[in-house]
Amino acid sequence: MYWNISTLITIFATILYGVIFTLVMLSRPLNRSRKIFAFYLLAMSVWSVSAFLTISGFGNVITWFKVMTASPVMMTVAIFFFIQTMFGFRRRWAPFMIVYGILTILITFLTSIMVISASLDQAGRLQYELGPYFPLVAAPGYSLVLVCIIDLIRGFVRTHDAQHRERIRYLVIGLSITILASLTNFTPIGKYPIDIAANGVTALLIAYAILRHQLLDIRVVVRLGILYSFTTAIFSAIYFLSISLVLNAFQLLTGKTVFIVSILVGTLSAFLLSPLRNLVQTWIDRIFYRDKYNAELMLERLSQTATSLLDIKKITRMILSEVNNTLHIEHGAILIKQVESGDFQVIAEDGENKILPTGFRADHPIVTWISRKKQPLLNRDLSFAPVFKSMWKEEKEELEEFNPEIFLPLNSKGELIGILALGKKLSSQPYTQDEQLIFSTLANQTAVAIENARLYDELRASFVQSVTALANAIDIRDTYTNTHSQQIANWAAKTARAMGCKPAEVNEIYLGGLLHDIGKIGIPDTILQKPTNLNAEEWKIVHTHPSLGADLIAPIEKLANVSPMIEYSHERYDGLGYPHGIKGEEIPLGARIISVVDSYSAMLDKRPYKEPYSSSRIIEELKQNCEKMYDPRVVDAFLKIILLDDKDPPSMNRLSEV
Repeated sequence: MYWNISTLITIFATILYGVIFTLVMLSRPLNRSRKIFAFYLLAMSVWSVSAFLTISGFGNVITWFKVMTASPVMMTVAIFFFIQTMFGFRRRWAPFMIVYGILTILITFLTSIMVISASLDQAGRLQYELGPYFPLVAAPGYSLVLVCIIDLIRGFVRTHDAQHRERIRYLVIGLSITILASLTNFTPIGKYPIDIAANGVTALLIAYAILRHQLLDIRVVVRLGILYSFTTAIFSAIYFLSISLVLNAFQLLTGKTVFIVSILVGTLSAFLLSPLRNLVQTWIDRIFYRDKYNAELMLERLSQTATSLLDIKKITRMILSEVNNTLHIEHGAILIKQVESGDFQVIAEDGENKILPTGFRADHPIVTWISRKKQPLLNRDLSFAPVFKSMWKEEKEELEEFNPEIFLPLNSKGELIGILALGKKLSSQPYTQDEQLIFSTLANQTAVAIENARLYDELRASFVQSVTALANAIDIRDTYTNTHSQQIANWAAKTARAMGCKPAEVNEIYLGGLLHDIGKIGIPDTILQKPTNLNAEEWKIVHTHPSLGADLIAPIEKLANVSPMIEYSHERYDGLGYPHGIKGEEIPLGARIISVVDSYSAMLDKRPYKEPYSSSRIIEELKQNCEKMYDPRVVDAFLKIILLDDKDPPSMNRLSEV
């Protein structure tokens, strides 16, 4: 009897198929599909056992080799009928496959058409010779396998159930591996147990499909410790085999030498295999507990990124995308409480086109329940709790269309600030207790991120209001208009956006437009409100207001990038402006934009010393002064905005949306 790595592979495959066969036979109800699949597993077990008996030399080699040759035919016929049952196919020629299987087995055992000889040489290597008609007898079997794979692919395309697709995927992969490996028997490397090793891999795939995706609708609860113990047993077998192989290699060793060599080999094996065992156990976590593992990674990613974002829409879109990609849900939405009304409106959605168009009113039963209970609300609870009977007909119809599976409260400081609504998983499986706990953690993170973003928005709004009030105060001193700075800011922001500036840059240019005249706070009223032309000395004083304005806001950290726009807003593109006489691209883009829109506003306004210009004259002035006073690109972008507003011409009292 021979012991080597080949026999270990056959034992491993036999144990795997034996365990899976027992699992299927013990499952209830034992329906037709499970019985046929059990026969397939039995054929694979017989294949593995006969391979062990053949390679180990335990018994008559040629007899067991013939069993090993006939077993794939049994397997092929069984998997064919299993797939027919699985998809409800009915083929008239199917009964002939049973006849083919029986005839092939009889031919294999009673004649030498399939197998001529099989034996083990002195080194324990398998030597065999197949009959000349073996390919002819095996060809229908391989054709049948091809039909099976095509049927599986058709079924994969036809179904939209994610979990059913996963089941089919692993069956296709396992069947393909088995058949491709069996083809090695027609080559010189067929003496090695490649086909049996492939059977072991297929067994692992089937076990995974049963444990992870409920193949055959078999649900198995497997504790992590059992999987770890199984891993330890495999590595213990490898450890034992390593010592056996070394001792067989040094058969002359005796007594204490054998003991010392065994200790050395055992220590070295333990040292090398321990990290590998830990790696395998990590992969068990990832494979059999993938959802939980991925969800933990998702929470880690969100904790690192969500708190650093200050845009509510970006935060909510990112969170929904993460949940969808990790847990594969049909759809989801996040509703945020509106400060003024108390209603909850959808701010972000992901997945299929299923939304809550009107959101939830402040006294909606779902809002009331979540606010009071401060815990997730499952869809099934909507049918039982009396409070939900008070929903309006339209609200019930919206919920039915959205088809939510769970509502999660987003609480901050004890107050409900939002709701995370998630649809069903694509696998149609209910959310587990672990997933609901993960959702609770996710809801807490989301609430904190949203509250931070909301506080930032309020702070920014307060800041902008203060800046606007300051700009208006300056405008009041200049009697020609009291909304001049607001108007410049709106046009400047529109132009910046049209030129492809980033949102942060648009915001800074908007603030630059608001504060471009802030330096006039240091200019005497006698000059600002003088009804006649200014003299040279007065102009010299006026020319100081850009530098004065820049100096005033430079100490404010949030306006650090705005200060240069104010300082250079009266520079000319040809370098003949003030206060520094810089030109071209040396002038910040924001300053070049403000220069154009400020000139447009000045020409459009009525002043004590001039009448307003017509639109055509203003456009002509801007075009004539391109590359002299103004950046041509800015003029082109700004004029496009003005032309778009022809039907709704800009006025002093209309504020554009920024």
